[in-house]
Amino acid sequence: MRPLKLVMNAFGPYKEKVVIDFTQFHQQTLFLVSGPTGAGKTTIFDAIAYALYDDASGTSRGKDSFKSQFATDEVLCFVELEFEITGKKYFIKRSPVQKGPGKNGKLKNWSSEVEFHHNGTVTTKINEANKEIQELLSLSYEQFKQIVMLPQGEFKKMLESNSADKEKIFRNIFQTDMIKEFQSILKEKASDLKQEINQSESTLQQFVGMIPEHSNDILNEAVAYFDIPTIIKELGHVVESYQKNIVDIEKELATLDGKYHSNQRKIDLLTVVDSLEKEKNLLDDSKEMIETKRVNLELAKKAEDCLEVKRQLERIVNEKEGIEKEQYAEQLKLAKTVDQLDETEKNYVALQTAYNELPNRREALNNLKEQEKLLSERSTKYDVQANLEEENEQHLQSVQFLKIQVDTVEEQLKEQELELKEIQQAKINMLEKQRETSSLQQRQYETKKQQESLNELSMFLEKQAVKASEFQEIENQFTQIERQYQEQRLVYNRNIAGVLANELEENKACPVCGSLHHPSPALVASDTISKEMLEELEIQKNEAGMKFDRISIELQGLNKAIHSGEKSLDIQKSDVQDERNKIECQVSNENKQQQQLIVELADLQKRINTEGKIEKNKQEKVLQIKEKESTIQELQSSVQYNKKRIDELKIEIDLLNTTVTETDLSVLQKQIEEKTNEITHIEKDYVEAQEKKVQLERLLTQYQTSTKSFEKQVKALLERESEMGGKLKQQLAVNHLEDTFESYLLKQETKQQWGEEIESFDKKKWTNQANILEQKKLLEKEGTTQSYEVYALDNQEIERESRTLKEQQHEQIGTNKTVQSILSQIQLNHHAKKDQQEEYLMYKELAEMANGSKETDYISFERYVLGIYFEEIIEAANTRFTQMTTNRYSLIRNKEKTKGAGPKGLDLDVFDNYTGMKRSVKTLSGGESFKASLALALGLSDVIQNHSGGVSVDTLFIDEGFGTLDVDSLDSAIETLFELNQRGRLVGIISHVEELKTRIPVHIEVTKSSRGSHATIKV
Repeated sequence: MRPLKLVMNAFGPYKEKVVIDFTQFHQQTLFLVSGPTGAGKTTIFDAIAYALYDDASGTSRGKDSFKSQFATDEVLCFVELEFEITGKKYFIKRSPVQKGPGKNGKLKNWSSEVEFHHNGTVTTKINEANKEIQELLSLSYEQFKQIVMLPQGEFKKMLESNSADKEKIFRNIFQTDMIKEFQSILKEKASDLKQEINQSESTLQQFVGMIPEHSNDILNEAVAYFDIPTIIKELGHVVESYQKNIVDIEKELATLDGKYHSNQRKIDLLTVVDSLEKEKNLLDDSKEMIETKRVNLELAKKAEDCLEVKRQLERIVNEKEGIEKEQYAEQLKLAKTVDQLDETEKNYVALQTAYNELPNRREALNNLKEQEKLLSERSTKYDVQANLEEENEQHLQSVQFLKIQVDTVEEQLKEQELELKEIQQAKINMLEKQRETSSLQQRQYETKKQQESLNELSMFLEKQAVKASEFQEIENQFTQIERQYQEQRLVYNRNIAGVLANELEENKACPVCGSLHHPSPALVASDTISKEMLEELEIQKNEAGMKFDRISIELQGLNKAIHSGEKSLDIQKSDVQDERNKIECQVSNENKQQQQLIVELADLQKRINTEGKIEKNKQEKVLQIKEKESTIQELQSSVQYNKKRIDELKIEIDLLNTTVTETDLSVLQKQIEEKTNEITHIEKDYVEAQEKKVQLERLLTQYQTSTKSFEKQVKALLERESEMGGKLKQQLAVNHLEDTFESYLLKQETKQQWGEEIESFDKKKWTNQANILEQKKLLEKEGTTQSYEVYALDNQEIERESRTLKEQQHEQIGTNKTVQSILSQIQLNHHAKKDQQEEYLMYKELAEMANGSKETDYISFERYVLGIYFEEIIEAANTRFTQMTTNRYSLIRNKEKTKGAGPKGLDLDVFDNYTGMKRSVKTLSGGESFKASLALALGLSDVIQNHSGGVSVDTLFIDEGFGTLDVDSLDSAIETLFELNQRGRLVGIISHVEELKTRIPVHIEVTKSSRGSHATIKV
């Protein structure tokens, strides 16, 4: 942005319309604004800032006070600015709120107005115009003030401001509000999550309050202490208890149902037995007829048997002879197998004995493993108990130590309270001493004035004495020279006629009378004096007269001063020396009093200076007490919890001791290993021996079976042969049959019919007896000892008990569902709370990190980003600052850590290459501060341009500051400005420095009068 023309009307001190045409500078882009103080030099910059941003360049002026006090209400105040950006021209006109001419010659209140001409359009709405101009310039108002227009009084603000002030300035310049807002969002999110956790806590409290009364003491205690994990655990136990009760009732119902069905079965069996007894009586009535048919049919069967035996005898004899041959071959194989099996069985018997004892061994192994588990559990519990006891001992020692520390700190606090009271008294004493000092200083001032007046009067008296003596001498000299001069002049005058007569010539006119004849010329006396001698005496007389006059005037002045001094001091000159002696004593006494007060004030100030440190120490100790008391409370709570857990562990250990038989775990583990190996070997050897034995036994069985089979077959056949022979005889004898037994044979049809009748009778008889026997066994098995009526009455009672139990079961199920629902809600909200806590801890950590915490040295994210910009600014500033200070100074960032969470990291120090040490920028001299400020401002300008999309700023206005520079520093600063000027930037300077007027050819000269100020351009 480069201004082309500025028009001000009734603006500030300018009553009339003022036009400043910057194009008149031609190629001279460095100009000076000069003029007396208050003439309106800064107002030119105000007008440009107001035209562009609707505001002044500095902080001391407001836009509503722009109208000139010299202008009447008939004239309107306005500013017009024509400027150029990248070859395009723009025009803007603004007028502030003011009183001005209205219709019919009346005054009216004019509101603020704007006209912004750009790209063929005109914007008249202030907010829109402001936004369009800012977008056009790509600079905010704060950025403009830092890189284009450096206002009076704010030039050193950036250099010497602290971190907090720089943070505000940089936030506006680099627009890091979004980062600040991001930090706030994180902080608010953490706060919201904390509220959600509190809401979940409230919901949990509501559901915990809904838990029905129960005999579970642990649950009741957990509810009282709001111990959610224990509540969830114990509610689970309560649910399990209800479920167990429900199952127990279900079992009782099942028992009753079983008893009911058992009674019903007995009732059914008693009914069946009664029916079978009736059927038995009917069968007994038809028994005699059936028995007769049975006898005849038996005789026929016997006869048939005898016939069959006879035929079988013949077949047996033939079969016996064939089998005897095969029997001999099998007997040979059997003998060999028996020998092998005898040897195997001896080994197997021993292994079988060991294998049969395996259940005992496994049981012993399981017992050993159970003992190992119990020992491990007991050892773990002993370790936990020891750790808890050790932790409690440490906690108790810590509590005792912390209590002693708290008592010590409280005593220190009391001492500090006394010290602070003493400091307050010291402040009162200091005020009193300061009043005494002020009074003494006033007396000293008056005494000093009186002493100076006395010394002056004494000096005047001394001078008067000298001058009086000198005057007397000069007066005598002057009188003598005056008398001598008069005498010689008289002689000279008398001799003038004689001298003239000597010069007369005949026939020449007398210079006195004009006569041509000289009859009686005058004669020259003997004591004559020349004119030159007289003139010399006159000179001496005049010099003595002048000296006399001078001494006389000086003496008159001294007399007048002495008289004035006597009058003002109210003293006679004879008393001056006495008064001087008195004043010197008084001055000495007052100086002693002053030294005493200085010492007392220094002691008091030293005492007062400790107030901040003591107060800070006091706050730290209060915080220490709170932290230590909080730690004590936490440790005591931990001790109580540990004691409770130790008691529980002792009970658990005592219970384990009743079941543990072995005390050495390593011995037990060795026994387990030996027992396991023994069982494994026995099982393996036994299986191998068993397999071999089985194989041999299989062969032996095979051969024995075949051999025995042959023997049996032979023997059987022999027996059957003998038997059949004897059987035939015996059967005939037994059946009382003769060889004619075949006569008893019956026809097949008769035999079949009688057999069916007998079979049917026997079947029915047998079935009836079997059913009676079976039903009686079932009755006996069911334990039937009562009658049908007794069991029926018992079932009616069972039905009544079942109804009662089902009602109890329904009530238990309802209560269980309620507890399960509460448990579910508590678990749901507890898990939600845990999730919220995890998210809260994450956001809390992020918020603390973003907003600055101890881990980040209390540097927020925004300050970290601003620190990066600050480093760039320092680097850019040092390129000019080192040049302007001939490489002596360079700006560095103060990175020293400070306590607390206040703004930090944006303070500046200066590094002095002469001393090799750094120091505060506030220690720089006025000229050095100006150079540092100028370099910093230009560095800031460079950085802002780089971070503003490469915006080009072609103008720089600097208001005051050059008056503090010496000649060399001024040359260096001017060279820097000329460098900017050579790069094409328009640089305007407000300054009173005379050398700048000679060094800078283009001036805007501002003059002021009683009718307002005027500005003219001089090229």
